[in-house]
Amino acid sequence: MNIFRCTILSLLIIVAFNSRGLAQAEVDSAYIDYVNSSWDEVQATEYDDSIQTKYASEFYEYYLSHEETVAGKKALQSALMMWGNTGNVAMMDEVISKFKPDSDVWAWVPNSLGHAYVGDSSRTHQDAMKKLESLKDYVTNPVGKSAILTSLVRFYKRNPDTHQKALEYAQDLVEINESKWFVDLGLGAIYELESLGVGQAAPEFTATTYHGEEFNLADHKGKYIILDFWATWCGPCMPEIPVIKSLRETYPEENLTIVSIALEEDSEKYDKFLTENGMTWTQILQEKKREDEIPTLYNVGGIPQKYIIGPEGNIVAKHLRGEKLTAKMDTLINRK
Repeated sequence: MNIFRCTILSLLIIVAFNSRGLAQAEVDSAYIDYVNSSWDEVQATEYDDSIQTKYASEFYEYYLSHEETVAGKKALQSALMMWGNTGNVAMMDEVISKFKPDSDVWAWVPNSLGHAYVGDSSRTHQDAMKKLESLKDYVTNPVGKSAILTSLVRFYKRNPDTHQKALEYAQDLVEINESKWFVDLGLGAIYELESLGVGQAAPEFTATTYHGEEFNLADHKGKYIILDFWATWCGPCMPEIPVIKSLRETYPEENLTIVSIALEEDSEKYDKFLTENGMTWTQILQEKKREDEIPTLYNVGGIPQKYIIGPEGNIVAKHLRGEKLTAKMDTLINRK
């Protein structure tokens, strides 16, 4: 009889536990739907700061009482993104100061923190990197630590004066070995720093343009070349299109070749975008995105990305955007 009672009790405990699990799953699902719908509202209002601030505060409060649930972590991720979008450095700094070193939420911090610091008129991107530097040794979660190192590598490899630091952090990424994605990123950065520096020979390639013509990089030696890596889905790429268009209108083909290389899967959307935006210069489609031939040759991890190649076939500049790109081309071509 005692055995029978114990069995019944055990079954009741299991049923109750499973019921709580199912109930929590339903709560998670409902709140995740709510978070997703909030993003629809944010997008519909063109990322209105006041709406994002309201939702970010609400989502963070939900996270504090549901830290271990799927919905709680989804809420925190969205809160961090919204504080990043609105440049709310104060809230970002306050919240991350409470995260434990081994927490898996660190993976979401670097990008949002970078956006927050850039969005605050009193801060700079460099300030954000200093903040990440201070967190690099504190964070022990391998995904979070790798995410922090990734941001630092991408920032430091832009400046020749900090290439050695970028190389060290890229090697750290490989040694942590958290995932193939991070290892490949580290190896790619090492390859770029050692083989794609200013003054080194630009990797040559031959490709079929979107309009069916053959493009051979070697055929364009003797003039300057801009390799412009972009995509229709890339928000930061959009302000660069008028810059490239202006350069195409300013300098004749005998002085400057411009090749836009799109990391794009949706060829129909791509085709429509080219037509609507009058992008008539040389276009090459890379449907495997970053894993395709040309992005791999030039270690394109993030876009927009540009390489400027000189008349002798060597890289003369990279990582330039907007006015800096325009000024550099004016200096190079008019000096020539």
